[in-house]
Parts: sequence; C-alpha cells; structure tokens
Amino acid sequence: MVEHYLDTVGVTGSSPVLRTILSSFFASPLKLIPDAEPYRFRAWPDGLSGSGLRVTLAVVIPLRLAILFLLVATTHVAAAPVVKRKNETYQVTGSNLRELRQMIDRNGPVNSDDGKHYDGLTEWSLTWDFNLKRRGKVWIVASRSVILDVKVTTPRWTDFKATPGLLQTQWRAYRANLLRHEEGHAKIALRAAYAVDKYLGTCGGSSSLEKLKTDIQKNTRLLLKQYRKIDRSYDQRTLHGATQGATLAKAREADQLTPALPGSPGRGRR
Repeated sequence: MVEHYLDTVGVTGSSPVLRTILSSFFASPLKLIPDAEPYRFRAWPDGLSGSGLRVTLAVVIPLRLAILFLLVATTHVAAAPVVKRKNETYQVTGSNLRELRQMIDRNGPVNSDDGKHYDGLTEWSLTWDFNLKRRGKVWIVASRSVILDVKVTTPRWTDFKATPGLLQTQWRAYRANLLRHEEGHAKIALRAAYAVDKYLGTCGGSSSLEKLKTDIQKNTRLLLKQYRKIDRSYDQRTLHGATQGATLAKAREADQLTPALPGSPGRGRR
C-alpha cells in the first residue's frame, strides 16, 4: 500500500534527503529496497501485520500526503544516463582465411592502451556534470547529468558474397562472437555510467560546499577507475574474445584450414 502511494506521487528517486524525510512520514520506519529497475524503490514498514499496516496508513497518509507532494516537487528525481553509441566498421578483403587474417591484423583498430591492432574495439568515455544547491545549512546535489559515449568498431568483409559457403559460415560465426564480445565491453561501460549517476544521486549532503565538491570528484574518479579495471579484466579473462569464439585462424593455421577457390593456388589441407 505504501508503494501505491509513492508511485502515485511519482517518487522514483533515491535521494537520501527524501529517504530520510519519508521515514518520518509514516508511523513505522521504512526500508527502501532497490527494485530490478535502476533507481526505483519500493517501501514497506517493519514489524507490522497486515491489519496494523492498514490502520497506520489510514491515519498517517491522509494527514501528510499534501506535504509529501510538496517535498517531491522540490526534490530532484533520478535521471538515467544519456547513451550515445556509434557502430563503425573497417573494410577487409580476401578470398581465404589467411588473407582475411592478414587484413585484420593490418587494418584492425588500435587500442590506445597498448598500441596494438585488434579484430574489434569498444571505446567509451564518461562525462558528468552536477549542480549544488543549499537547503538550510546543507549543500546537496540538486541536479546532475551523465553522458556515456560508446564506439564499437568491427570488421566488414567486402568479398563475403563471392566466397564459398564454408568460408561464409566461418565468418558469420566469427563475427557474431566478436560482436558478442564487444557488447560485453559496452555493458561494462553502461554499468559504469549508472554507477556514477547513482552515486551523484545518493551522495548525500554536507555543510561544507568545498568538502562536498572534493568528495564527489574523488569518488566519481574512483568509480571510473574501478570500471576501467573491470573492462581490462574482461579482456584478460576472455583473451580478447578468443574464449568466446571471436577469433580467426592465424596465418599459418589458415594455410591448413582454408579450402582453395577454383583457379586459385591450392591452400587446402594436405
């Protein structure tokens, strides 16, 4: 029943200020528990039977609902991060696995961390901004914005339709697995964006403006560093997608695996 009233007034934020105020609104203490949907909360009182709950709410809510509306109107409501995504491709040509492998090794995107070429690459960056406002003697985050920029780069085989069916099957499987691997990076980036956004919405307040600014800068940077580490660990754990099937044979292996096309030098298994 409490959840019904919170939904009615549109309380979907996770501000600690609002959480504290709401706790005092009802006869029983409230617990706010994250639901499956980010930043949406449901509430229930502790230690009350169903009948006790009905009696308490029947008395408390009508008396305080008007004040609750005013509080919600002046409390910042959580907003999801803005995601800007680009899916790009680079062209590769070839009539067999060896040629494709060589083109990917030569033309694949370069990871700025190590300067190496990779089959695919997901690059992401986070930017955030916030406004602080004084309420009484406390400074709080009145509004914030978080923007996630993601660019996913994968190969596109321009000779795909002119090749034998076996090579097409191999390529489809490889590309699907590569996309799945890169999507894992994109999901980590999205988690980072939500973590920063959630922190900005729940970091509380301070009587010192400078202390609040310093704490926010320090903790958001720590969050970003943490998710960068998770992103690198994902590559280490999957060997840059190899354990997920996102790999083509290396040049020497390709010589043994690639069937020869009609009229081309034989490169099949001997």
